[in-house]
Amino acid sequence: MKLLLTSEGLTTKPIKKAFLSLLEKPVSKNKVLIMHTAKLRRHFGYVRDIKKTLRQLGLKKENIVEANISTKINARKYTNFDVFYSCGGNTFYILYRMRKTGFDGLIKRFVRKNKLYVGVSAGSYIVCPTLEAAAWNHADRNIIGLKNLNALKIVPFIVTAHYSAKFKKIIDEAEANTKYEVKRLTNRQALIVINNKVRKIE
Repeated sequence: MKLLLTSEGLTTKPIKKAFLSLLEKPVSKNKVLIMHTAKLRRHFGYVRDIKKTLRQLGLKKENIVEANISTKINARKYTNFDVFYSCGGNTFYILYRMRKTGFDGLIKRFVRKNKLYVGVSAGSYIVCPTLEAAAWNHADRNIIGLKNLNALKIVPFIVTAHYSAKFKKIIDEAEANTKYEVKRLTNRQALIVINNKVRKIE
């Protein structure tokens, strides 16, 4: 498997460099699928910013495709992509919609093919064993009352995104009460996961 897990996406030079280094094809040849749950105007603005960044890195406009899983959508139509870019949002709602649309299975199959998965905030949480860390240090509430918090279990650890010193006490206490290893990510850090090897960059 090959993952790049972040808090805020491709926002720093080291993270952009890591992204490019993980591509198996020349950058312009890669096809990217962006999964999101945008509903409001500002959410769509966020998606546009992602597309802009990808184009600045050398990807072609026609090779960047959106999948809004808040809509009636079927994961089966999304094949033949080199990069899966999973946006942020409400983690619990995202997992709920992934299950409804079949994107949970799509991501697992995608990762098994050793293609690049990029997670942003909630997109990093969903590949963990559970979503328990999603509400530790920011206002990511279980707005839909999701009962089953088991996530995709692609990685054996838990990520806590948007970490900073002000959350240390909260995260220390939460970490003491979970059976999983916890990886803390600030907004300028990322994890590169290649098979069983994990490396933090910043």
